[in-house]
Amino acid sequence: MAGGKLSPRQKMINMMYLVLTAMLALNVSAEILEAFRTVQEGINNSTSAVEDKVRLIDEALAKEAEKNPDVAGPLLASSKDVNSEIANLIQFIDQVKHEVTMESGGYKNGATEFGQGDLPNKPDDYDGSSRILAEGTKGKDLKQKINDTRVALLAIVEKVAPQEKANFENNLTLEANDNEELPVGNPKRIWEYKNFYHVPIGATVTILDKIKNDAVNAQASINEFLLSRVGAVQVKIDKLAAQVMAESSYLPSGGKYDAKIFLAASSSNLNGKVYLGKLDMSKFETDSAGNYKPYVGNGEKDLPVSNPQELEMSGGMANYTGSAGVGSHSYSGVIQIPKPGQEGKFDNYPFTADYEVAPPAGLSISPTKMNVLYIGVDNPLSITVGDAKPGTVSASINNGTLSNQGNGKFVARPTSAGKANISVSGKNAAGANTGGSMEFRVKFIPDPIPTLGGDEALTLNGKGQKGTIKAKGGIVPLLKDFDFEARFTVESYDFYLTSGGDLLPARGNSGPMYSGTVNNLIDRAKPNDLMVFDNIKVKGPDGKTRKIPSMSFQVF
Repeated sequence: MAGGKLSPRQKMINMMYLVLTAMLALNVSAEILEAFRTVQEGINNSTSAVEDKVRLIDEALAKEAEKNPDVAGPLLASSKDVNSEIANLIQFIDQVKHEVTMESGGYKNGATEFGQGDLPNKPDDYDGSSRILAEGTKGKDLKQKINDTRVALLAIVEKVAPQEKANFENNLTLEANDNEELPVGNPKRIWEYKNFYHVPIGATVTILDKIKNDAVNAQASINEFLLSRVGAVQVKIDKLAAQVMAESSYLPSGGKYDAKIFLAASSSNLNGKVYLGKLDMSKFETDSAGNYKPYVGNGEKDLPVSNPQELEMSGGMANYTGSAGVGSHSYSGVIQIPKPGQEGKFDNYPFTADYEVAPPAGLSISPTKMNVLYIGVDNPLSITVGDAKPGTVSASINNGTLSNQGNGKFVARPTSAGKANISVSGKNAAGANTGGSMEFRVKFIPDPIPTLGGDEALTLNGKGQKGTIKAKGGIVPLLKDFDFEARFTVESYDFYLTSGGDLLPARGNSGPMYSGTVNNLIDRAKPNDLMVFDNIKVKGPDGKTRKIPSMSFQVF
């Protein structure tokens, strides 16, 4: 009980307590009991002094929480949890003290109610402590309560600063452990037996007050630590720098350059990170001014960005190097910093930015004969207006739909073959409208070629082994050398087997797979017989049905 970081006075009290406990084993005289009473008074005086210290710490922490609720508020809440745990333990100890005193002859002042008694009437009585604490269940309950309180206090420390838990484990004297060095069966191995068996009530109340003193010292140590964390978690602004933020980093000849010039503050001890990726803006709330509030998450596993790419932050800043390809570029992400006062929690601040890379010497070449849009598929377009500011460009089409994907990217979906005009517009740096239009040809997607099982070696006219043809299982239409993702599905086909001068048909087969009749005819085929897949009808992504070329294979 004399371990840990204690004051010299506290260590002296603990030593006196141990010496007097040892003397009990030899003889209990009135002088020894009076000495215990003296030690008890010293312990209680020490406890009162520590309680005053706890009150001052709590008042200081409450004031810090008023000034800085984000930082000190969670720490104040943790200190209240500590106070609640200690208050419950002390109340339990006082109830145990009352019960044991009443069992040992009551109080000198004749009190019978809890909280109204003073000194024990029979300070040399052994029976009450032995019956209630050593041999009864109350001692086990007290031991469990002490250790449960210790676990709860360490959990509070771990929540605030996990790295400090081990230090408090080594220094908190509040614990009640059995003596594992003694053999099983030795009664003195058990904590409650060792401390309270055949111990007079005068010494028992001193021991219980010593446990209360350990509890209050633990309360003071942890709350003082929580108060010290206020300064540790605050972000100290120690850097100021002039910054310029331009609305556009690319201007045409004669354009107007606009920029905001301001003083930026940062912190050299800010241990944050920058994550690039697509922002999930649904996780961010806005304040009354429309500014985004930080999203509070649990670190890297709880980021409001998809496919995050980490940038290292040093001195409150991170460097980003983007693509130098011609055209418009954008990026977004979050700056993540530890949330003050909440271990394991992080504030995520969103950001977005864009820039534009011009072609060499302003050169732009467009293959006009290739201005083609296809029906039934997404036609991606990159649209820019030379002197328009980023974010002001809009476009429309007179044949189908045109959807804006952001950052100058659009998708066209024409509906009719022929021609389509795409009109674009934007606002330049002076706020004036600018733009134009361009004509495109609109075509249907080319017909696919039929294959067996997607094997380009088994298409149109050729030869094939019967087993290989059967193993392919059905017809797969393929689009060769086409740059768009477009899928055709087989709706129906006819099959013929010419064998020994006979024409054996299997017409009207539904879907791409071999029907049972087709499989039977394939099984009957012999070398030099002819298999024909005819009248093949497919449906394209535009929803229209087409007839594609037939396939014939000579069996070998």
